[in-house]
Amino acid sequence: MFMTVKAKHLHPLALVIFLVEEVKTWWVLLLLGVANQLWWWLVAAVCVGVFFIVSRYATLTYTISADEIMIKQGLFNKQQLHLTYPKIQTFQTKQWFFMKPFQLVSLKIETSAHVDNQADASLPIISLKEVHELEQLKQNARSEINDQPMSPTNAVHRDDEVKQQYQIKWRDLNLYAVTSFSMVPILLGISVVYNRLDDILPKHYLTQLVSRFSQQTETVIIFDIVFVILLAVVISYLLIIQRYYHFKIVQHGTQLTTNKGFFQTSRVTVRLNRIQSVVYIQSWLRQLLHLTTVQALVAANASDDEKSGGVVIMPVVQSKDVQQQMHAFIDWLPIQDVTGKSRWRANARGRWALIRNRLLIAALICVPICVFLRPFGLLSLIVLPVAWSLGIYTGKKTEIGVTGEKILVAQVGRLFGKKRYYMPKKNIQAMQLSQSILMRQTGLVHLVIRLRSGNTELSIKIRYLPEQDAKAVYAWYRQAYLQ
Repeated sequence: MFMTVKAKHLHPLALVIFLVEEVKTWWVLLLLGVANQLWWWLVAAVCVGVFFIVSRYATLTYTISADEIMIKQGLFNKQQLHLTYPKIQTFQTKQWFFMKPFQLVSLKIETSAHVDNQADASLPIISLKEVHELEQLKQNARSEINDQPMSPTNAVHRDDEVKQQYQIKWRDLNLYAVTSFSMVPILLGISVVYNRLDDILPKHYLTQLVSRFSQQTETVIIFDIVFVILLAVVISYLLIIQRYYHFKIVQHGTQLTTNKGFFQTSRVTVRLNRIQSVVYIQSWLRQLLHLTTVQALVAANASDDEKSGGVVIMPVVQSKDVQQQMHAFIDWLPIQDVTGKSRWRANARGRWALIRNRLLIAALICVPICVFLRPFGLLSLIVLPVAWSLGIYTGKKTEIGVTGEKILVAQVGRLFGKKRYYMPKKNIQAMQLSQSILMRQTGLVHLVIRLRSGNTELSIKIRYLPEQDAKAVYAWYRQAYLQ
C-alpha cells in the first residue's frame, strides 16, 4: 500500500524555541553590547538573528509516512534526512511547561547508525499524538522484521504491559537533593562571572562597586561570602528538585521508560538489550547515609545530560535494598554480591603504589607553595595527609570480581566516593593488561576494561592488581571466545 503524506511545518511555538536557543548562545555579547551602549550594533544583530530564526522555521519541514520519517531543513545548505523505522533505536522527548497546554514536545531520534554525540534528528516541536504514531510505526516495522505479524491490539499489549514500576518519594528526592555536590559548579560559575565583571560592566559602575565593597567591615564581607554559599546551595537544591520532580521508571515489555521534571518534563525510553552496564554510585556523604544512585550505561545517546550514555534509573535508594530492587527491573543483575573467592584487590605493594602516586602529586603542589608563599604557604601541607588518606581509601575500595559466571563486577574508588559496575561478559568490548617496566619488578598489572557508553567508549581501569589475579580475570573473559 502506497502512502502519501504532505510535508508539515513546525508549530509556530517553534519560533519561541529558536529565539531562546539564540539568546542562550549569544547572551554574553548581548550583555556587553547593552553595558557599552552599542545600540546600532545591537539593532543590527537582532535583525540578523530574527532573519535566521524565521528562515529556519520556514525551511524546516517533516513528513511521516508508513515507511519512514523525512526531515528537510536548511536555507543555503539544504539537507534532507530519511529515517526508516527499523533503524530507529529510541525516541526521547522533552516538554517545557508552556508546551503542555498545546500537547507538544521536543523530539530527538536515535538510530543504530549513530556515531557521534548528537542526535540523528531532532524536531524542536511536534505533537504528542504524532510521537505516539511514530512509536507505533516503529513497533510494527520491528514486528515485520522478526516475522511476527501482530495486530495493533496485540502490539499495544506487548509494548505497554507494565511489569515493574517505581516512583520516587518526596523524602528520597529531598535526600538526593540535599546530598548532592552540584553547588560546587554553581560556585565556580559565580566566581567566573565575578572575574569577568571588568569585561561586562562599564568602568564607572565597576569603580563604584569596588569602592563600596572596600568600605565594608570584615564581618559584612564574611556575611556576604556565607550568603553566596547558601545561595548556591539553595539553587542546587531547587535545580535537582526541578529535574527529578515526580521521577518515575516503568518497565513495559522489553523497555524501561523514565519520566521526570517540573518545568521541563523529560521522557527517555531504553530497550533492556541496549543496557551495557549498571553502575551503583556513592559519594562519601551518601556512603555515610547508606544511599546509592543507580545509573545504566546504554549503547545509544539516550542519556540524561546528552554527553554520555548514562541514564539514571533510581536517583536514590537505600544501599541495603538496591540489589533486590534493581533485580526486579533488570533480571541479569545478581541479588547476591560477589563472594570472597571470586574477588580480587590490590595487595600491600599495590596499595602502597596508590598512596605513593597521590603523595607525589600533593608534594608537587605543596613544595612550590611553601617556598614562594612563606609563612602562610605552610598551610598547604594539610594536603599531604589528605593525599595519604585518598591512597588508602582507593586501595581498599578498588576491586574486581565475577558473579554468576557471566557478570563482571568492577569497583573503583575515587575522591572518597566509589562506582560499582556490573557488566555482562557479552557486553565487554575489550580487556587489556598494562604493565610498565617498574611494575614488572613488583608483579603488578593494570587491568583495563572497555565498554560502550552512548556513542563513545568507556574505559574502567583497575590499578595495581597482582599479576596472577589480573590474568585470572583476563582468562575468564577469553573463555567467551574459546568456547
